[in-house]
Amino acid sequence: MRSISTTSPTQLGGEARGGVNHFQRYRTRLWGEYHHNDDFMVRARLTNEFRTYVQPNNNVYNSLDEVVIDNLFFDWKWKDLTLRVGRQDLIYGTGKLILDGTPKDGSRTIYFDAVKLTYSGIPDTDVDFLLMYTQAKDPMVIHSEERDIVGFAGGDDYDGFEAGGGVYIKNKSLKKLPFEAYYLVKTHEQDVAFLNNNDRHTIGLRLMPKFSALFDGNLEAAYQLGNDISAFMIDAKANMNIPGLAERKGRLGVGWYYLSGDDPDSKKDEGWNPLWARWPQYSELYVYAYDTDGAGRWSNINMPYVDFSIAPMKKLQTDLLLG
Repeated sequence: MRSISTTSPTQLGGEARGGVNHFQRYRTRLWGEYHHNDDFMVRARLTNEFRTYVQPNNNVYNSLDEVVIDNLFFDWKWKDLTLRVGRQDLIYGTGKLILDGTPKDGSRTIYFDAVKLTYSGIPDTDVDFLLMYTQAKDPMVIHSEERDIVGFAGGDDYDGFEAGGGVYIKNKSLKKLPFEAYYLVKTHEQDVAFLNNNDRHTIGLRLMPKFSALFDGNLEAAYQLGNDISAFMIDAKANMNIPGLAERKGRLGVGWYYLSGDDPDSKKDEGWNPLWARWPQYSELYVYAYDTDGAGRWSNINMPYVDFSIAPMKKLQTDLLLG
């Protein structure tokens, strides 16, 4: 169960859902796995979410509501290759590019209908080859409400799909400097579904230096290009593990998050596109600042920040951020 209340969040381009939202959210899951042997397994998961609204009086997630096949995939291993095919969760890095394949249903689901082939034949290295194709209207949902789960909040109902793919490399050969590198391409989403030659290509590098037992960091830089597209991202952070709070996992961080914005006076599109990362990231409230363009459609950000996290007890973590 989760209780959510928002009142007139600040909008960057208007308001799409009304000023007051107060509801309780209930999500239930049932899952299982079958392992034929060490080289083959199947996993399935069912998810249901319904809500009880205080305000406004327009509940669109009724009791029981839809039952979603949230995961349904198989893994097959052969020598240095692992093939995963089907409905699966994909999370890479800090989630700035690949995390949520179904953003319009909130955190009910994050799945992708995808194929992932992992090659691990290089020492300390995994290479993932990705293909994603997720329909806006889930064809496998039980008790369907014909809900659009990949389109933009505040926009028209979308009946298409999101598609793309790429290569993602993770390397740990340097213990003090593990890194990730990637090439991604997104070919279809709601606002470009009717355009030709509008593929958005993204290349990037992520470094995760470990300076000492007390200090570590994260630095990710990415560039997007395509037909009249030129955009970039910088995600930088330095962390200190606080002496004396090691048992409570106390950490203090200083960071900078930058996403380019579109220049209306140029012929290019300089606005960053978060690809498959339209989720709250740093704030459950600020995500709605982009509501009329699509909640979580992160772009045009220059945010220095400090944060602090601590786990006062075993199953509780508190995160504070000022930016």
